[in-house]
Amino acid sequence: MLAPTPQVQYRVDPMAAQVGNLPLLQGIPVEKAERKVETIRGGAELALAQPAFPEARRCQDAFWIIPFCAVCVGVIGAALSSIKSVIAAAGAHDVSENMVGTVLMSGLLGGAASLVAASLLTCLARRAPSCVVWTSLLFSPVLMIMCGLAAFAASPVLGLILVLLGALSLSCIFCCYRSFIPFTIKVTEVVASIMEEHPGMFAVAVLGGVLGVAWSLACGFCFAGIYVAHKSSIDHASGGQGYAMYFAAFLVLYWGAQVVYNLCHVTYCGVFGRWYFSMAGGGRVSQSFRVAATTSFGSICLGALLVAAIRALEAVISMARRSAQEDGNPVCCVVLLLLECVVSCIGDLLEFFSEWAYVQCAVRGASFMQAAKITQSMLTCANLFYVIQALLINSVVNLGALLSGIVGCVAGLGVGLAVGAHDNALVGAVVGFWAGLVVGGATAGVLSSGAKTILALWAEDPTPLHRMRPAMHQDMENRIISAMVS
Repeated sequence: MLAPTPQVQYRVDPMAAQVGNLPLLQGIPVEKAERKVETIRGGAELALAQPAFPEARRCQDAFWIIPFCAVCVGVIGAALSSIKSVIAAAGAHDVSENMVGTVLMSGLLGGAASLVAASLLTCLARRAPSCVVWTSLLFSPVLMIMCGLAAFAASPVLGLILVLLGALSLSCIFCCYRSFIPFTIKVTEVVASIMEEHPGMFAVAVLGGVLGVAWSLACGFCFAGIYVAHKSSIDHASGGQGYAMYFAAFLVLYWGAQVVYNLCHVTYCGVFGRWYFSMAGGGRVSQSFRVAATTSFGSICLGALLVAAIRALEAVISMARRSAQEDGNPVCCVVLLLLECVVSCIGDLLEFFSEWAYVQCAVRGASFMQAAKITQSMLTCANLFYVIQALLINSVVNLGALLSGIVGCVAGLGVGLAVGAHDNALVGAVVGFWAGLVVGGATAGVLSSGAKTILALWAEDPTPLHRMRPAMHQDMENRIISAMVS
């Protein structure tokens, strides 16, 4: 029997939000808090004006589809026209003739093997969620300790550092995160059970993995072709010109990768949203994918561009910092390191919040900015941040991606060894690992998307979850209330 919920008001009507009844606004300047209250009310008005799963949807942020499609056409066109010149340049450097075949076969076999591994992990998460969650938390620290013990013979100092870091990580898990683990197990089991009911999401993951690998290859051939054609100009470019070129290259690469990831994410959110509201009829996966690929695609492109710009800037600053370090300029190195940390934090926050905002894009068909306002309003008024900080689902996703990458690496290595050349084996392992990470990450990412969707919709209306999963509903309420009264 579920424990009774204490009589504490943990949820506030967004339209009646005030500084005094929102714990998350306590302790900040009054003027800033009042502006946040107005934003919260504005988000609530947007939510009322845009009900969940409308019969007809408008194309949101459609303008951003145009530049993204232009970039795709340019990259693919440049890649196709550069293949011969890149292969010829590679041949001039004694690269084996069957290297391209090794790359393609390693990517294909590595992606297929990683998909099987990620699917098995999902099935295990449904039947033994405790095992999966504990393994995901303990895997990295234990692996670090084992690597440290193995490194003792070559470098005692490095080995000791790795062992200490692993031991500290284990201590954090048992001392700081232990109380969060039962809730994460419960969420993992619920999300995995919904995944089994909708196996079509695995097809979306395959599509996302294929598109991700294809985009990486297209960008690789495009950038290599540009370098071969303009080698002299690029090699003699000034520092500012060089960093500008690197920024553009990283921006294009990250933008495409983010669009592919978010296309899958919005699709998953739509499937879990339809499950949450018990939408009648079949075709939940196909309907959700159609929304993500049409009316919400502009919002996907916009959000992906914002994240890609920050990540590209972070990569360029990191390059400049390493260059300053090599030049022996400690002042510049420290300044760039601090700037890199700030930009990295901004990127993490933007990436984190955009994933939650995409739930509203999938469910309501809101624009990206509207979805961000609705998300802030609902999460703040339900005090859901107390639940989010207790959710360790990303550790399970990371485990799935890492294991898939390892399986893909082994498969790619096998392809390279079958060809018979040492260089081919190394290339096959690297390509297989990359393909495994992309495909496995897209598959395991369903767990993260599902958890975010269920929690975001519970913040708006807890009734459906209370009806379908009363234990999970009760646990979330109790966690928020205990955090508020403590």
